Amino acid sequence: MRDADRFYGKTPDNYRELEDRHRKVLEILSSFSFERILDVGCGDGNFTKLMARACKAKEVYGIDLSEEALRIAMKNGIICRKIDVDEEDFPFEDNFFDAVTALELIEHLYDPDHFLDEVRRVLKPGGIFVLSTPNLASIHNRIALLLGYQPFPMSVSARINLGRIYYPNSDPSLDHIRLFTLRSIKELIKIHGFKIKEIRGSCASLPREMKFRAFFEAIDKFFVKFPSFSYRIIIACRK
Repeated sequence: MRDADRFYGKTPDNYRELEDRHRKVLEILSSFSFERILDVGCGDGNFTKLMARACKAKEVYGIDLSEEALRIAMKNGIICRKIDVDEEDFPFEDNFFDAVTALELIEHLYDPDHFLDEVRRVLKPGGIFVLSTPNLASIHNRIALLLGYQPFPMSVSARINLGRIYYPNSDPSLDHIRLFTLRSIKELIKIHGFKIKEIRGSCASLPREMKFRAFFEAIDKFFVKFPSFSYRIIIACRK
């Protein structure tokens, strides 16, 4: 059984400290006004609060498997539920939410089909679903493979980093199960009845101590203009 507390979302609550993916999700949500939203994989709820503020949500719900994460999220005012979205149905009635978010979650699931079915079930007709996930076909991974290294978001061990160009101190990819290209995630979303509204690329989170960081950041920012090559994919779709 996976350790639920191992990589639960520890997110900043200060806008200036957010990563590129966080800022782009907030930009997407800021064009809406919602009554009730759900953040699947809410972690500590810090970023969930920022998303709720961006879309002016009055009721904010969160799902996570980590009891420690949910304890903190409840203090942040999130209405929390502990469930395993791989196996369990969401504990909400049909057409309950105006929006559902799932950021850096789907790659951790054994059964993304069950997850997407449940997201669609609890969304109201016309509701918005926003997800983000690492891009297996990013330029970063293509270069790594060309040089004989392991793709960045894919690990061969659940315990230690092996075969990488770079070894970060903390690596959530050790818990990744399914990886997606832009083409594959688009096809999967459409099969489950969602209509894609917007696709954005997002930058990698480069370590501050990384050598030649400025050079790699420049390359990263160029390829983010092309989501099929960007490090991370953000998709907003409608039920």
